Amino acid sequence: MRQLKAKLNRVIWLLLLFSFFSCSERKSSAATLTQKNSSRIVTKEKNYTSKIEYLKDFAKKNRKNDSIAFMIDYGLHSGKNRFFVVDLKKSKIIKKALVCHGSCKNESKNDENATNFSNTSESLCTSLGMAVLGERAYSKWGKNYKYWIDGLESTNKNMRKRVVVLHAWKHVPDKEIYPKPLVMSWGCPTVSIKFLDELDTILKKNENVLLYSFN
Repeated sequence: MRQLKAKLNRVIWLLLLFSFFSCSERKSSAATLTQKNSSRIVTKEKNYTSKIEYLKDFAKKNRKNDSIAFMIDYGLHSGKNRFFVVDLKKSKIIKKALVCHGSCKNESKNDENATNFSNTSESLCTSLGMAVLGERAYSKWGKNYKYWIDGLESTNKNMRKRVVVLHAWKHVPDKEIYPKPLVMSWGCPTVSIKFLDELDTILKKNENVLLYSFN
């Protein structure tokens, strides 16, 4: 009888031990899976070092403002911050916000990502390339002021002729709305009213500020 009880105790102990390790393995697997899923969710910010260096070099060679510059990455989803204010002296981004891209008369049928670009009048498309901010003027949009933009390359030289300007619109929010898309413009880099006021403060203190648009 004692031997039978001893055998039963050993069997019970082995079953408990097996159950413990089995649960541990499941927890470990679940933790690993969670880590993998988390790594898929977290997205690293893009590295703009080469873009900033290009801006610095262009400003120096073409006698433009070498302290501050703007750049827009139209390769990003429209619901994400893609308008950047760059401190050229420190080679770092100091501000960022949402910005619209051109609708291209809705030919692209894509309000999430800018896929079509043009320098043609009445195309309603965004133009890519290096440009410089011009004078401040009246606008019927946003807070009733805008900044003219002069394209410096063949891909955007018609910006002033096309009346592609930097202005604000009340329907552009101040925070990212991803994965929702942002409203589209008629080709102008359109920002929120609050952000344009921030840019206005910068532009009142700086002349010949570059605006580099790319995708």
